[in-house]
Amino acid sequence: MMQPIVSASTSESSSTTAAGSPLDRVLVRGLAWTGAVKWLSQILSWLSTIVVARLLAPEDYGVVAMAAAVLGLITLLNEFGLGAAVVALRHLTETQIAQIHSLASLFGISGFLLTCAVAIPTGQFFGAQEVPLIMITMGAGFVILAMRSVPSALLEKDLRFKFLAFLEGGQSLVAALTALIVAWSGGGYWALVLGGLAGQLAATTVIWLSRPLSYAWPTFDSMKETIRFSSHVLTSRVSWYVAASSDVFIGGRVLGQVAVGLYSLAGTLAYVPIEKVTALLSRVMPAIYATVQNDPPAMRRYLLLLTEALSLIVWPMAVGMSLVAHDFVPVVLGDKWNGVIAPLEILACWAGVRSIFGLVGPLLYVTGNSRVAMLNGLLGLATYPVGFWVGSHWGVIGLAWAWVLVQPLAFIQPYRYVLRATQLSLWGYLRALWPALSGIILMAACILGIQDAIPADWPLAIHLGIEILVGGAAYLMSVQLLHRRRLVLLLQFIRESRKE
Repeated sequence: MMQPIVSASTSESSSTTAAGSPLDRVLVRGLAWTGAVKWLSQILSWLSTIVVARLLAPEDYGVVAMAAAVLGLITLLNEFGLGAAVVALRHLTETQIAQIHSLASLFGISGFLLTCAVAIPTGQFFGAQEVPLIMITMGAGFVILAMRSVPSALLEKDLRFKFLAFLEGGQSLVAALTALIVAWSGGGYWALVLGGLAGQLAATTVIWLSRPLSYAWPTFDSMKETIRFSSHVLTSRVSWYVAASSDVFIGGRVLGQVAVGLYSLAGTLAYVPIEKVTALLSRVMPAIYATVQNDPPAMRRYLLLLTEALSLIVWPMAVGMSLVAHDFVPVVLGDKWNGVIAPLEILACWAGVRSIFGLVGPLLYVTGNSRVAMLNGLLGLATYPVGFWVGSHWGVIGLAWAWVLVQPLAFIQPYRYVLRATQLSLWGYLRALWPALSGIILMAACILGIQDAIPADWPLAIHLGIEILVGGAAYLMSVQLLHRRRLVLLLQFIRESRKE
């Protein structure tokens, strides 16, 4: 019988590993507040995305996706991994933090200047004259983000997850309302540009008022450790971003603006719901992992607990979206977006797999394996573009399948080191995924069965509603019947963690 992962291991001695410990309470409350606000903002974001998608054309999404592909790379260069260093390196002094804050601000200004320098060449590369002005406008956000990088990391390090949750919710609200207003006013792709910029400005203002920091001139001797750690983080992030964004680069170059617009929206629909959940964990877990970085049993316990919980939540969403995509897209977005269906069916399923891997990355940094993360990023940089280039010969479907065929190579080394650092066997890790896996197998069988049973002449909206209800009920029933003990243990963990 599978052992409960929420109970303390017999080898654990630290209080951080016991159910109901202070750190458990911080984790549960952080996830609760962050999750509640994120899901409320997600509902608003989805409504905004649907309305904006109906007001805009595929070309609008395509041109912004082209600009964002380059800007995302500069964003990583702009931050330099300094926020991650502030969270992971817990012995930094106030003077060192002030120096890091100054360095982050300098990177922000440099990021904006670099954006201005590459804007016109990027537009010429894609053959889209709208791209340069979009990039320059969005590039102003680099200065804004740099001013909040270190203050935000300190709030995370102090475990102020409730405040950060409301802050991110407010940013999403401002961004969504701005995008709706601009799109409704006929602003076209500027709705996507100005919405994000307005949200960034609002959040940065609040952070600066709540966590003001002084500046100090950076010195190499004082920041040597931080720079080494940050360089590993930066190299990893840049490599992964370039690798992961090469689908849009190659798709935009080979397939054109309309095709990459369809592919971009498919990715948004597939990843946004999943990323909201994983972003919830990425906000909380680095600080939690850093707190127990010298306690392998505690790290193992949190990894297994969150892996099981995340898969139970995310996998039915991912597989469900894939199975109902052919009805969801025409009903919700309209027939003009039918080209989204095929890549969405592939990307939605893969999004669930990617979400679980996201729990492993932070452990590499807090266990002293930042160099492994860096080298793994370089591996992705060498393999992803090749896969996307080959896949592009089969259109947007080929781009989507390239993720499934190439990305698993990037999972091998991180899992190897994390399992070793947490003293966990591969089989022990895979057992945590079984409740969700068994549930989605039954859910998929029920959805496919009901799709064949529903009369073809019924409205698509009725089809979609029945599929969602049947799939959701099947999944909940399977988990309840087959893994009731697991659910009881998870609920017990939450109740114990809520006690003062």
